[in-house]
Amino acid sequence: MARSSKKASLRKREILENFYQVLAEEGLEGASIAKVAARMGIHPSLIIHYFSTKEEMVVDLVDYILHIYEDTFLPPLNKIKDPKERLEKTIEAVFGLDWTRLADSGVFYACYSLSFRNRRVREQFQKMYSRLREVLVEEITEYMEKKIIIKSDPYKLADLIVSLVQGYDFYRSLMDNDEQFDELALFLKENTLAILKID
Repeated sequence: MARSSKKASLRKREILENFYQVLAEEGLEGASIAKVAARMGIHPSLIIHYFSTKEEMVVDLVDYILHIYEDTFLPPLNKIKDPKERLEKTIEAVFGLDWTRLADSGVFYACYSLSFRNRRVREQFQKMYSRLREVLVEEITEYMEKKIIIKSDPYKLADLIVSLVQGYDFYRSLMDNDEQFDELALFLKENTLAILKID
């Protein structure tokens, strides 16, 4: 039974990876179960066995994107033992190009637009942002205990960081001047650290 469950999990992940690519190429309106199946070289009924609708795939895709962020950024940050260095690397990571380019903006915002009319997609986005906030609150609380950053409400500080990152990412995805946005990212990193740090 466990083996069958693992196989199903791997198959779902493969479908989501291909769905992601179809979304990146065709957009949400152009994506379909048939196109994902064609890309994979399988019959659409095999996809419907795991996902009965495109919206169901979007729900799981948001969770998949969350795991991409966690798997990419948390392990290297967790290896840094010095809290002050970890604070700087955390802020550097969330405002870095690797963070903003990890998920295709077109895919991300296409899924996000569905959250306004699909409760399950909305809940997945809430879960994703809650997880990011939770990680930041844990880090900020530790930094406060070690007197690396000012004593404040860690939840509000986490919300500030998430708001700045999302605003930056949205703004950057609409504009064309990468050099200007590299400078803006540096400005946001420096000012976020200035807000947080004691020294």
